[in-house]
Amino acid sequence: MPADGRATAGNASRRAYDTVAYRWSRAQRAAARACMPTACRVNDSLVMDVAAPPQTAGGTWLEPATAFERVVHEPVVCSLASLGMIAVSGAEAARFLQGQLTCDVEHQPPQTVVRGGYCTAKGRLLVTFDLWRDGETVFLQVPRELLAPVQKRLSMFVLRAKARLADVSADWRSFAVLGPGAQAVIARWCGEAPAVGATIAHEGALITRAEDGTRLAERFTVGLSIAAAGAWAARLQALPQADEAVWWWSQIDAGVPTVWAATQEKFVPQMINFEVLGGVNFRKGCYPGQEIVARSLYLGKLRRRMALAHSAGPTAAGADIFAAGQPQPVGVVAMVAAAPGGGDDLLFESPVEAQDAGSLYSAAEAPLTLRALPYPLVDVTA
Repeated sequence: MPADGRATAGNASRRAYDTVAYRWSRAQRAAARACMPTACRVNDSLVMDVAAPPQTAGGTWLEPATAFERVVHEPVVCSLASLGMIAVSGAEAARFLQGQLTCDVEHQPPQTVVRGGYCTAKGRLLVTFDLWRDGETVFLQVPRELLAPVQKRLSMFVLRAKARLADVSADWRSFAVLGPGAQAVIARWCGEAPAVGATIAHEGALITRAEDGTRLAERFTVGLSIAAAGAWAARLQALPQADEAVWWWSQIDAGVPTVWAATQEKFVPQMINFEVLGGVNFRKGCYPGQEIVARSLYLGKLRRRMALAHSAGPTAAGADIFAAGQPQPVGVVAMVAAAPGGGDDLLFESPVEAQDAGSLYSAAEAPLTLRALPYPLVDVTA
């Protein structure tokens, strides 16, 4: 046992880790894949039938994903079955959400996708999402495991506003197209490919180019209404299919976090670089937690940030991160996924000084190798 006390704290946290990690035996993996819902595969039934969510908790994808050997060489398609959709409709839908969310809803141009979050009164993120508008209706794409409680909580504050919330997951399909050559594929389908962070609408689909990762640059999401899904089936079927975990690994590689059930209320937006990624508008009006979020920025240099790392040992979303010589945890894992070539890549939050000092470990006592994020941590209000 190391003399710095880390093992004692790590062993204690390991017990908690064991309840949320998903390292299965070979037999268990085979059994799980045998009963995997067809909605996890790309075919005609996928785009037309109601997509079923994966059978594991979000934020942790430790099973080696298929198609890793292809995604680094050619474009693949993933079904994003772990995401659902909330529609907020009515004459005052945008105005209502403007007072609830971290992003600017009222001034968002139609057919554009923006990132946002929903916080507690203490500024802690309950959920993160992609948002777009279509007429008076605002769509929020959120993790399915959080959809019902988030919809219920937002509905509590509608009061007399002319707005109503509904789960419309059955009416939408979401995919990712990523890998070298993905841009050419999108351009062939649509006549053009959007720039990073931009969205185009084509034949009932919204195609958004996601941020470049450190190892994968061409990443797109395709959002389809069920009415348009049939027309897109042949296009999607033409690409090699990959596990959804490939997409989430690429999000980790790009330094783009998502809040899942395991990490609810653990982060103020800036702790996971959310304002740098465009998820917070500091010029809009009030929303729950706005004072805390603004204070975290304007009081000076942020002390806690999200970092990207690689580990040879297992961990899980919501698990603790330790520093050498400190028996108490210093950080939290935001997301983790099996990486191409072995081991796991993860996003974690901790004090900046702990990251600078190095010698960080997971709860399983596996050392973390820090890697540079693909974007600078800048002051977005400057």
